[in-house]
Amino acid sequence: MNNTNRALNRSVVFVAGLLLLAAAALLGVLATQTAVQQAWSSVTDSTRATVTSWLQATPLAGTMHSWLWIVALAFLVAVVVLLLTFILRQGRGHVGRLISEQTMDSGTTQIDSAVAEQALRQALSEHPEFLSTRISTYRVMRAAVLKVSVTCRRGTSPTDVVRIVEEALNALDALLGLRIPALVQISGGFRVRSSRTTRIR
Repeated sequence: MNNTNRALNRSVVFVAGLLLLAAAALLGVLATQTAVQQAWSSVTDSTRATVTSWLQATPLAGTMHSWLWIVALAFLVAVVVLLLTFILRQGRGHVGRLISEQTMDSGTTQIDSAVAEQALRQALSEHPEFLSTRISTYRVMRAAVLKVSVTCRRGTSPTDVVRIVEEALNALDALLGLRIPALVQISGGFRVRSSRTTRIR
């Protein structure tokens, strides 16, 4: 869970992989096939001549340079900005504040994510069905969402696990006076592995 769409992540990786694969295949063919080398040389010569004619036909006023270079530079800057934005968004989404509401004209009520995470972790640690628990808070569509990941002992029923986690979440809702959206992810244990469960409440 982060601020970047999963389909976008996979699409970027897929396209980048295809481009690298195509470049590697092209280099391999150019290194081994004489006919392809000659064709490539002809294409590059033709392309160079075309680009040169474009540059000569688009001079920038008062200079010997083409304004196409400015367009190309602006395009490259835009691509770099988009890539940097994409990179910086990776791994983000985790937030440190669960609730921040205006309760009166002079102030707001704020509850840190650590409060809810610690309360849930303590409640779930009392149950021997769980080998480990991991609770975190993410920002999804401008709303704080709890992610509860539990690893269960072998033979534990996913139905019982969901019931226990939902009881803990309902108790937290009653304590805070709000219903907090939550994603419950269950893993571990033979019966759980055979029917992996992810539940949203």
